[in-house]
Amino acid sequence: MKTHQFKLMLALLLLVVLQSCAKPVSWHATNITGKMPDLAFSLVGPDGSNIQADALLGKPALIFFGFTSCPDVCPTTLTRLGAILKTMHTSEDIQVVLVTVDPSRDTPEKMQAYTSSFGSWLLGLTGPEAALESLRKSYGVYAAMESSDDKGTYNVMHNTAIFAFDRKGRARLLISDISDSDAIISDLKQLINL
Repeated sequence: MKTHQFKLMLALLLLVVLQSCAKPVSWHATNITGKMPDLAFSLVGPDGSNIQADALLGKPALIFFGFTSCPDVCPTTLTRLGAILKTMHTSEDIQVVLVTVDPSRDTPEKMQAYTSSFGSWLLGLTGPEAALESLRKSYGVYAAMESSDDKGTYNVMHNTAIFAFDRKGRARLLISDISDSDAIISDLKQLINL
């Protein structure tokens, strides 16, 4: 009987030690692990070539849905992300992707010109509306064209959140506020180290 109690106590002690070794991850952004699908798409890259989601595997990816004619939200968000990556000195450890919500205007060439103005850390993807809509639906992203004026000028209303994926393409975080740089840096460092 004492041997059985000793083994049970030893097993419980081992369990406590093992649990204390694995520190739980504490996120600032909304944890969406297991609540959204893994990253999957087939879109068009800046040189017109087909890019599959698996091209992003191997390092964390941040996906932002926006468009090159966006007057304020998109350039502000991307500028802040660029500043955060510069502060972290790890822009090569994270892939940031702008997926267009306006494929009729955002050609591969226009996406290339726009994203290169921010830096090599940003990849712009476009593609057929059906493929883009399917990707947006996967993550519950809203995008709708506002009515155009007599010159054909229009705006596209869209979500402003950033989706963070780990190096295996699993959805991990929904970053809805990029104003707190320290919180985002903390989350991105943890994402890199997963």
